[in-house]
Amino acid sequence: MDYLTALVHLLYYIFYPIVFVLTWAGAILFGLGAPLVHLGSFTLHGCIWPVRFLARFEVRSSQSTILVLDVDSMTQTLYVFLGVALLLGVATGTTLHYTSSFLTALMNLDGQPQEPPRGRTMASYRAGTSEKLQRKVIDRPSLGFAASPPLVDTISTEDFTKLLEQHRQSGRKSLWSTTILEEDETSDDGL
Repeated sequence: MDYLTALVHLLYYIFYPIVFVLTWAGAILFGLGAPLVHLGSFTLHGCIWPVRFLARFEVRSSQSTILVLDVDSMTQTLYVFLGVALLLGVATGTTLHYTSSFLTALMNLDGQPQEPPRGRTMASYRAGTSEKLQRKVIDRPSLGFAASPPLVDTISTEDFTKLLEQHRQSGRKSLWSTTILEEDETSDDGL
């Protein structure tokens, strides 16, 4: 008997840490899994509910041994079938209507015009840009000459020659000193 008691105590102390750890791990896992079990149970009951609801309308024959074709029971069965089909159709249609209207409003697909964008439009931007370009052509900087008129496309050859000479006399090097004057076909100056 002493050997048997010693063997039981030895096995108890060998397996006690394993059982202890498994017990606590199981308690923690069951505690964390309880919401999932409850959700699964709720989902299962929700899926079974339509079947249980339709089972209430089951028509049972009064004679279980002999199958009798009774016009009244067939009419009652047809009414039950059509009534359940009507209820399911109305419920499905209502659900689809509200779901699609919610998603349409959520994604802003209801086709209502949005408020116009604030700020500049493309036409006003283009008009402003062309106006700025015209101002730049008319109001060009004088490029460092004190008394030079603003440069425009209609500058005469004499004025351009005067500007070029003034710049050469100032001694600064730039692209003005390398400018080559070309003769216009309409000019009578002889250049």
